[in-house]
Amino acid sequence: MTSLLRAIIPVVVLSVAPLHVGAAEPAARVVAFEASVRVDVDATGKPAKVEAPADLPDAIRTYIERRVATWQYEPAKQNGVAVAATTYVSVNACAVPAEGGYSLGLDFDGNGPRRAGDQAFLPLQYPLEAMRSGTRAEFVVILDIGPDGVVSIANVEKSEFQGRSGRSAFMPVIERWANKIRFDPELVAGKPVQGKVRMPIEFILSDGRRNLPALAKDFQTKARASRECQLASGVNDTKPVAINSVVKVTPSPAS
Repeated sequence: MTSLLRAIIPVVVLSVAPLHVGAAEPAARVVAFEASVRVDVDATGKPAKVEAPADLPDAIRTYIERRVATWQYEPAKQNGVAVAATTYVSVNACAVPAEGGYSLGLDFDGNGPRRAGDQAFLPLQYPLEAMRSGTRAEFVVILDIGPDGVVSIANVEKSEFQGRSGRSAFMPVIERWANKIRFDPELVAGKPVQGKVRMPIEFILSDGRRNLPALAKDFQTKARASRECQLASGVNDTKPVAINSVVKVTPSPAS
C-alpha cells in the first residue's frame, strides 16, 4: 500500500518435510509467500475439502493442500452441537535453493475470515498535513466482520505517534478505508457468520535511501543466514489476524 510503507509479517519457519520442486538456478534466490487456503471441515472435524489458490504452480498447490489436510480441526458448534463449517487457513511458505531444485516449507499462520477474493486491500492515503510535517503513526485496530463481509472498527488497541502535526487526521483515513474493504466471512452450516480480526497499520515516510534492490538484497541475506524466511520490510501490504474463528486448527498431523 502506498501509505503503509512497512507491514509486520510473521516469519515462515521451514518444515521438516520439504518438497523439492524444479531445478535451481546458480545463486537462486529464496522465495517467500503467503497463501489463503479454504478448508471445509465436516461435523467430525475432518477436512472434507481443501483448496489452495488456483494461481499457484500445480506441484506447490498440491503440496500445500496435502499438508493442510493433515492438520487437526475442531469443528464449529451450534447450540453445543458440532456442525460443518468453512474457514480460511493462512499459511506462510518458503522455497529455498536445494540440490536439484527447491526445498519448500510450510508454516501455519492462523485462520478465520479472509480478504475478499484473497486480494490485496485498497491503499490508504497518507494524511497530507502529517506527511508534510513528517509525522509517523502506528495503530492496531480490531475490525468486526459482518456476515456480508462489511467491515466496521470495533476499537483501537494501540495508537502511537512520532511528531505532533496531523495526528488527528490518521483515524478518519483509517475509518474511510475500513468502510471500503471487504472480507470473505467464515461459514457455519453453510451460512456466513460474523468474525473479528486484529489489523496492524503503520504509516511511515520513506527516507529515500532504501530502494527495492537494497530491500531485496537485505531479505536474501537474512533468509540465508538463518532457518527462517522472513519478508523484507517495505512490503506493500498489511495483514489481519483472526481473533475468534469458528474453527480451531492445530497445525500437526491428526491422530
